[in-house]
Amino acid sequence: MAGLNSQGAALSLRQIEVFHAVMLTGSLSEAGRMLFVTQPAVSRILASAENRLRYPLFERIKGRLQPTPEARRLFAESEQIFDHVSRFNTLATGLGSGATGTLSLVSSPSFSEWLIPRTIQRFREKHPGTAIRYRPLAFDMLLPHILMGHADFGIASMSPPANANVAAEEIGAGWLGCAIPRGHPLAARSRIQAEDLRGHLLIGYEAETPFGRLAARFLNSGESPLQPDIEIRATPEALALVRQGVGVALIESFGYHPDFQRDFVLRPTDPVLPHKIQLLHAANSPLSTTARRFAAALRQVIKEAPAIAL
Repeated sequence: MAGLNSQGAALSLRQIEVFHAVMLTGSLSEAGRMLFVTQPAVSRILASAENRLRYPLFERIKGRLQPTPEARRLFAESEQIFDHVSRFNTLATGLGSGATGTLSLVSSPSFSEWLIPRTIQRFREKHPGTAIRYRPLAFDMLLPHILMGHADFGIASMSPPANANVAAEEIGAGWLGCAIPRGHPLAARSRIQAEDLRGHLLIGYEAETPFGRLAARFLNSGESPLQPDIEIRATPEALALVRQGVGVALIESFGYHPDFQRDFVLRPTDPVLPHKIQLLHAANSPLSTTARRFAAALRQVIKEAPAIAL
């Protein structure tokens, strides 16, 4: 540290470290062992510190070091410094191991049914000290949330955004399927074509959402275009309506899990409507070690997801 005052120059962190070690051990040789340096090195650094301060820190009495009153006052301050250093190192190593800190993520609501909760459960089993903030967001709010720094990353089903400020990485794939209540006439079919939906109450995504645009290709593939009777913005809303037996819905495949089959079934469309799952983060904010570990857990959960035959 530079900076002179009327009494002398400020000490460097290394000089403070040596002073602190000598105060703790009461000996140059013991301070050297503590810092993994030689006794002459400790003596030189201590002498340079006293030269900078322009007053002694220790008196040599009968071969022993005796702290001066000034040294005792400085020692109390140095204790606070090294307490902060210890906390810094605890945090630094904890962040590297995923044992501490906070992870903030957002996702399309489609993944809030079970995919993200399952991943959080698996991640927390290995990293119980990491606090997690999770928020499902509509697609038009998800990117701004990430770019404003409110989340470390997001998970969404969309084409990589044409935005130089957003980094995208494909981590999996899904497809749109037709969720059909138990007992519904279409439940016996293995695949659903657009014409099969005619005459049945249809629940579909809002046209301007990514899934809405994907579904439109399918709904326009029949003899004449189909329009949803009930328009929703997210998969959980569609599933709630299907569970009530209101109608059939086009939903994202990761919104469904075989455990849900007591209420409804999911059938692939013909033709299949695939899409990519993207991990998104601000381009100027690389993923932390903790975020990368969460992403690895998510990839594994996607890989192990119960297969639904296409």
